[in-house]
Amino acid sequence: MAAHEWDWFQREELIGQISDIRVQNLQVERENVQKRTFTRWINLHLEKCNPPLEVKDLFVDIQDGKILMALLEVLSGRNLSPGHQLLCPWWASTGSL
Repeated sequence: MAAHEWDWFQREELIGQISDIRVQNLQVERENVQKRTFTRWINLHLEKCNPPLEVKDLFVDIQDGKILMALLEVLSGRNLSPGHQLLCPWWASTGSL
């Protein structure tokens, strides 16, 4: 009977390990979906830049802040870097400043 109980505990431990692995895989998948979704959303707005900008790798491409500044300019409709060359002068093509 002791061997039977041991098998049951081993089985439960194995099931727990499998469940942990499945949860970890789902978390990684969820993070990847969120990264792709946010990257598509950013690129949708960066298409308004002249020339259009594109994010290929979210974490690498936004590191220097230039893409983020261009995105903020597009979303706000304002020049956020006065006196500097603008990355996304979409207002130049629309006639608004």
